[in-house]
Amino acid sequence: MPPCCRRRAPRRGSVALDGKTLRGSFDKFNDRAAAQVLSAFATDTALVLAHVDIAERSNEIPAAQTLLAELGLAPGAIVTLDTLHCQKN
Repeated sequence: MPPCCRRRAPRRGSVALDGKTLRGSFDKFNDRAAAQVLSAFATDTALVLAHVDIAERSNEIPAAQTLLAELGLAPGAIVTLDTLHCQKN
């Protein structure tokens, strides 16, 4: 059987979360801050799983908690986050 057709053992998935500020999305005239987006990226398959807009008066911590709940990751999944998420409260 060729290598491409062999069944592989299932791997534990890993997901990377990262927030980005969209360049040029601010509007000084209308006093609008730059738009921010939180992305979930499956590192083993190189697919973007989701994008979530971050509220203007918030940061990515509550958005990451919501996104992780919506993704419904399997037990044992590895999730990587920025050091921003190391806050106690």
